[in-house]
Amino acid sequence: MLVCTLTVLKAFEISSIEPIEYTESAGELIARGDAKISVEDFVIQADEIRFQKEKSMAIASGNVKIDNGKYYAIGDYLYYDLQNDIAHAESAKVSVDGYYFFAKNVDIFQDRQTGSDGTVFFSDPSKSFAPSIVAKNFTIKGNVLRAEGTKLKIGRIPVLYLPGIEVEMSDRPFFAEQNFGIDKSSGIFLQNDVYIGIKDGIKFGGMFDVYTRRGFLFGPALKLKNNSPDNCFATELKIAGISDKGGDKVRGTDVLGDQISKRRGFIEFSHRQHYGDKIDIISRVQYLSDSEVERDFRKSWYEDNQRADSFAEVAYRGENYIISAFGRFQPNKFFPTTRRLPEVRVDYLPTKVLDTDLVHNAHLSIAGLRGIDKLNLDEVNSFRSDAYYGVSLPLVYDDFVTVKPILGTRGILYHGNSGDKTKGKALIQGGVDVDFKFYGQWDYCNETFGIDGLKHTINPVIQYRVIPSDNIRDDIPWLDTDFFNVEIPSIDLGDMRNVDNLPKQNMLRVGVRNNLYTKSGNYTPRKLMRFDVLQDVLFRQDYDRFSAKWQKKFQNTHLLLGIYPVEWLNFDAYGRIDPANGSLRQLKISTSIHDGDFWEATFTTNYLNAETGTTNQCAMKFTFNLSSLTSLSIEEHYDAQIRKFTSQRFSVSTTLWDSWRADIGITLREMARREDRVQFNWHIKLLDF
Repeated sequence: MLVCTLTVLKAFEISSIEPIEYTESAGELIARGDAKISVEDFVIQADEIRFQKEKSMAIASGNVKIDNGKYYAIGDYLYYDLQNDIAHAESAKVSVDGYYFFAKNVDIFQDRQTGSDGTVFFSDPSKSFAPSIVAKNFTIKGNVLRAEGTKLKIGRIPVLYLPGIEVEMSDRPFFAEQNFGIDKSSGIFLQNDVYIGIKDGIKFGGMFDVYTRRGFLFGPALKLKNNSPDNCFATELKIAGISDKGGDKVRGTDVLGDQISKRRGFIEFSHRQHYGDKIDIISRVQYLSDSEVERDFRKSWYEDNQRADSFAEVAYRGENYIISAFGRFQPNKFFPTTRRLPEVRVDYLPTKVLDTDLVHNAHLSIAGLRGIDKLNLDEVNSFRSDAYYGVSLPLVYDDFVTVKPILGTRGILYHGNSGDKTKGKALIQGGVDVDFKFYGQWDYCNETFGIDGLKHTINPVIQYRVIPSDNIRDDIPWLDTDFFNVEIPSIDLGDMRNVDNLPKQNMLRVGVRNNLYTKSGNYTPRKLMRFDVLQDVLFRQDYDRFSAKWQKKFQNTHLLLGIYPVEWLNFDAYGRIDPANGSLRQLKISTSIHDGDFWEATFTTNYLNAETGTTNQCAMKFTFNLSSLTSLSIEEHYDAQIRKFTSQRFSVSTTLWDSWRADIGITLREMARREDRVQFNWHIKLLDF
C-alpha cells in the first residue's frame, strides 16, 4: 500500500494486490488487482487505477465502484478530477439518495449529476413494474430532475413520450391509480386516474373509465404544487363526463325526486395557499350534474363528502387582527345552502387596552346573503352589517381562581332587503367566567403501564351570560338561524352565528374538567384519562318555532370521557343526557386497540335521538398484518334500528414489486339505495415515498 500527499490539493491513499508501479516519465501511479484509491470520503475501486499526478486525475477501468457516502455507483470506466471534484463514468449505474439511474455517460459534480442515454428509476430497478424515465439527456440537481427526450415507462411497458420534463424526484413524475370491479348496474368497470409530471410542481393527467353497462367516463385533471416558503400552495382540478347508457330505472332520481339525465359529469376544484407569513387562501368548488353522479362513478369521493359544497376564503393575518373575505356559492340546486356573496369580515383579537388589565375584542362584517328564509320558506336576498365589541377584566386570585367579568354589545343592520327600508337591532351582553385550578400529585410508578408519577388536574368552570333584549322579528330575513350541532356550542354573544333569530338569553353553564397525567420517557406529560361534565341551565326559556316546543330549564348534560392507559389502547366517548328524565340523547364511542405491527382493531358506535328521528349504528374494523407487505381486513357496519348488518367488507392489501399498493375486496350490503348487494373490486395505485 502506498500513501501520498499531493502538493496541489489533498491527501489520497492508493492500494492494490499487485505491486504499485510508478512511471516517472508520465508521472503516473498504476495499481492493479482490486485497486483502491481514497480521497477523504471518496472511495474508488476497480481492476486497474491510474493516477496522473500532474493532472490530479484518477482513471479507473474494469468493475469500477464509487462511494462517497451520498451516492454509490458502478461502471466500466471512470475519470476522477481531484482538483475540481468531478467524476465522469461510462456505462454506469448510480444510486443517489434512494434513487437510481443507469446511463451511457455520467458526470457527477458536487451539487448535481448529469447523464446521457440513461434511465432514471423511482424505486428499486430490480423490481418488476418499477416506474422509470428513459431520457436522451438528464440532470439531477438537489431534488429536481430535468430531462429531455423522455419516455415514461412502467417496468418495460412504455406509457408516454414527452419532449422534456422537470419534476421533483420525491414527488415522482408519474402517478397511476386503478379500480376494477363488478356490480349489477355498471357491469364490469375499470377506473383509471393517471398523472404525468411535465414540470416541477405541475402534473397533468386525466380520468379514463370504462363501464360495460354505462359507457365511458373521461376528462382531464391537473395538479399544481409549490413548496416555496414564501408561496406554498397546492391546487387540484378534475373534470369528467359520461353519456350514461343506463336506462331511466338504472339512473334513477336525484335527492329532489327528478329523473337523472343521460349527460352526467362533475367538476372538482380545490386550492390551498400560504402566501408569505400573512396571507392564507382556501377554496373548493364542486359542480355536479346531479346529486348521485359521484356516488355512481366515484364512490370514494362520495363517502368522504356526501354533500357538495363550494366556497372560497382569503385571510390576512396582522399583529392582532384578521381581515377575511369568505364566499359560499350554490352551483348545484339539489343541495340548497345560504350563499355568501361574499362576507367581508375584520376580527380584532383579544388585546389589552393601553397599559390596563382590561382586554377588548371586536369584529365587523358586511355580507351579501341569498337563500331560503327559514320562516316563510321563500327565496330571499339579504344585505347585512354585523358589528360586535366586547371588553373583559381577568382577575387572578392566588393562582387558583380567575374571575373575568364580561360586557359586550352587538349591532345588526339589514339594508333595503327586497325593497324594504333599512332595519336594525341592537343587543347587549353581560356575564362572568370563573375558572378554578386544583391539582394533586402522587409518586406512583407502574412499569407495566409505563406510569412514572401521577398528576390529577381539576378545573371547575362557571359561565354566566345574559342578553336582556329580544330581537326575534318576522320582518327581517331568517337565513342564519339555529342549527343542529353535536358539539358544545358557545354561549358568548360575539361567537353566535344564529344572528337572524337571536333570542333573549339568561343562561348559566357550569361544569368540571378532569385530566390525569403521567411523565413519558422524555419527561413530557402523557394524558392517561380525561372526564368532563358540563350542564346548561336556562333561567329564561323561549318557544322554539321550528320544533314547536318550549325550551327546558335544564338543557342537555354533556359528558366527555377519554381513557389512554397504554399506547396500544385509546377510548373516547361523548354523550348528551336529558337531565329532566335521564334519557340518553346522544352517544358516540370510539375505541382503538393494536398489538404493535401485528394487528389493530377499532370499534365505533353512534347513537343520536334527535327531533328528526333515531340513529343507532355501530362499526368495527379488524386488520391483521400477515407480513410487512400484506394485511387482511374485516369491516362491519351494524344498524341497531333495523337489527341488520348494513355493510360487510373483506379485503386483502399487499405491496407489489415495492412500487404498487393493491387492495382486493368483497363488499356485502343490505338495504342500500343505489349500491348492489354484492360487489367485488380491486384498487391498485403507485406508491409515493
